[in-house]
Formats: sequence, C-alpha cells, structure tokens
Amino acid sequence: MNKIGCVFLMLTVLAFAGAGCQDKVILATKARVEFKNTVEGNFFFIPEGSTAGYPKIEPDSLGNYVYEVDLKEPGYFRYVGVNNNFYLVYLTPGARMEIQEGTDGVVFAGDHAAENMFLSKNVYLGAAPRDIPLYSAEWVRMNTEELNRLIKNLETSGLNPDFIRLQALKYHCDFYLQRLNGPTNTAMFAPQLKIELADDFYDFMKEVNFGDSSLVQIPKWFNMILGTFKQMERRGWIEVSPDKYMEIYAKRIKNEKVRSMFLVELLNFTLQKGFSDDFPVYLEGVRPYITHPEALKALPALETRYRESRETHKTILRGQVAPEFKAVDVKGKEYTSADFKGKVQVLDFWFTGCVPCRAEMPYMEKLADDMKGENIVFISMSVDTGDELMALWRKMVKDKKGAELQLNVPGGFKSDLVKKYLIHGVPRIVIVDEEGKIVDANAKRPSDPKLRMQLEQLVK
Repeated sequence: MNKIGCVFLMLTVLAFAGAGCQDKVILATKARVEFKNTVEGNFFFIPEGSTAGYPKIEPDSLGNYVYEVDLKEPGYFRYVGVNNNFYLVYLTPGARMEIQEGTDGVVFAGDHAAENMFLSKNVYLGAAPRDIPLYSAEWVRMNTEELNRLIKNLETSGLNPDFIRLQALKYHCDFYLQRLNGPTNTAMFAPQLKIELADDFYDFMKEVNFGDSSLVQIPKWFNMILGTFKQMERRGWIEVSPDKYMEIYAKRIKNEKVRSMFLVELLNFTLQKGFSDDFPVYLEGVRPYITHPEALKALPALETRYRESRETHKTILRGQVAPEFKAVDVKGKEYTSADFKGKVQVLDFWFTGCVPCRAEMPYMEKLADDMKGENIVFISMSVDTGDELMALWRKMVKDKKGAELQLNVPGGFKSDLVKKYLIHGVPRIVIVDEEGKIVDANAKRPSDPKLRMQLEQLVK
C-alpha cells in the first residue's frame, strides 16, 4: 500500500477503533433551539443526514420560532438559513441554544455557542481544485491534508473534550463516506465525469472494525457501515451469502452497541424496502448478536411489522402463483408470461426517470449476458407511459444487443401487473421459478452479488 493509503488507513482505524471508550447511558432530555432571526424568510432545522425533507420552522402560538427534540446523547443537526446557507449544529441533551441570522450571517448563543461557531468556520467539503481528478491519488492526498488541518484546529481549539472527540470522529467519517460513496454517486448523477479508480482505491476499508460506540451518533453511520460491507462483498473481501449475510456482517463489528444497533437498523431497512419472505431467517440468525439493551427493546416492534407486512403481501409470498403479464417490445410485438414457461424469470421493473434504475442497468445486463445459455430469462419491464416517456424509453433500449429482453408494461404503474405485485417504487426485481411460482417478489438489486448467487443456486 502507498504512503497515502497507509496514512488514511491509520486514521480510519484510530477513528473507528475507539480504544478505551466507555458507552455512557444518558436519559433522554429535551433540547431546545430558539431562532431570533432579524431577516425575513423561510428557514429549516432538521437532523443531519435526514432524508425526510425540509419542513420549515413555523411560529408557535406566541409567535416564537422554536425547535425542541428529545435526545439521549449528543448529535448533529442542520440549519438551512434564509439565504439557503447550510450550517452544521451540535446539540446535547438538555441544551438551550439560540440561532440568530442577520444580514452579516449566523451567530450562535447559549449552550455550545463556541462549538457551533467553530463548526461554521471549519467545514470539510471533500473538494479539490478542478485540475485534480476526482478520487485520484492526488485528491486523496489533498483531502488527507485538509482532514489533518481541521483536526489540528479542533484539538487546539480549547473546546469541550467530549465535543472534540466526537467531532474528530465525524471528520474521519465524512472523509470515509466521500471515498466510499463518491465514485458511485458521481457515476449515477454526473456520468459525464469520467472517473478512473486505482486498483487499491478501496483498500482503506479492509481493516476497519467499527469498534467505537460513538459511531451511532454520527450522521449516516448506518449507511456508512452497510455500504462498506456491500463494497467488500463486490470485491470478494468477505463471504457472500443470500441468507446469512447479516450474520457475516455482525461478526465484523467489534463494538456491542454498534453491532446491535446496526443489526436492528438493517432489519428495519429490510422491512422498509418491501416485504421479504426471509425476514424470520434473518432475525433468528442475528438474534444472538443483538445484545445491547437499547437494541433489544426494538425487536418486538420489528416482529409486529413483519407480521403486518406478511398479511399485506400474502398474495405475492414465496410459492404463490406469479401474476401473468403482457408486455411489448420497441416494435410493438407482444410477449406474455406463457412465452417463458419452464424458465426462471427475472423481472426488472423500472422507468426512464429513475436514476437508481439506470445505475443498475449495466449490472443487470452483465448478469443476463453471463447467464446466457442457462434456463433463465432476464426481462426489463419498463413502466413508462405517455408519448414523451415512451419515446425516451425506445431511444434508450432500441440499440441494446445484450441477452436481457427489453419490454414495456402497458399502463405502467396503473397496470394490473404492477398493482398485483404491490409495486410502489422502482427499481424492483421479481424472481419467478420454472413452474411459474414466485421465488422472491422483492429481490436484491443486480449490483448486489447476492442476487447472482441466488440465481445461480436456482438454476443448478
């Protein structure tokens, strides 16, 4: 490994190892933020990393602008000001804080005023000059230097030691997330930017064991850990197993709290994505690894949600007869499910405006090409409707030469087929066996090597 890689690996291991860290138990206490803006306009305050949108702060019955939240431990929030500037905000249980935005910017008062002013002036952006290729060795070197500069500023700031420790961890995690997700996000949202990664680009994650209990206070901590394991699977650094992958992940996480909370979030994430016939198998497999009291309390609610989801999805459980379909290719030729009788069918539901769908397409096309000749058919099921989207669909698929069959479902999201499969979002992968029965109505995405393994086992 080169010198830059060694430096970064040392930093991440230190950040995630948490040697000597004690897991403190703090009772939930309400924190309060009052806004004293002198400029008019909408502003927002949300947990950092939230994907729930930006509900604006509204005045209470007395005309005061206040945000209150119950906290069990210190955490991060985001203030989006009247002028659309973003500010990271540090809060602790019971804190009382004021944020005032004026024509000259934002001023923090009350608890943690000094910490939050520090954050406003010491932001990690993961940037580099335009002449430095994204995620190149030079980019890594420059960002490592920036990380070290910010942490030196932090350590010599004279601020609260607990804040210094947590913020140092956050800086490391921010850099880690840039390296973990940056190339994929760039390919998805800015494909015109050609990125060439060195063979050892992801080596920084090989030795990370997520051993610091404070990780669960860092925004996007769950996505960071899950993304790490998925990347490890793609690169063959950990075992790939369609039914035991949660147990494999659990064994890699050394800290009890992080491991327990991660597994609960992973089970929750599985339910959020849609019904999974394998949820009981996943739960029983990881139950011995969920030992932290806070995580144990969440299990009964997850089991209840699974039972409710099973009832909702009872028509598309494993073993049910798959709904029949009719779909057409770009030339208008009609195909039905009867045309593929006796073959395993992989149905890939998507539409042209779905960025994640388009990002998955190369993986599905490669999978279809690799399994050509097996007793399996890969069918791209576009749910585009309307003249404009249909024209775009035809343009996208007319020159595709791979093994995947390109079809469109008349009626799209309003079609009987989509309704019968209870599809509310895409991409959605459905697997049907040779007998026309459902194997998995909410299968893994094609970028996930667990889908390939599941299909290879099915056609043996």
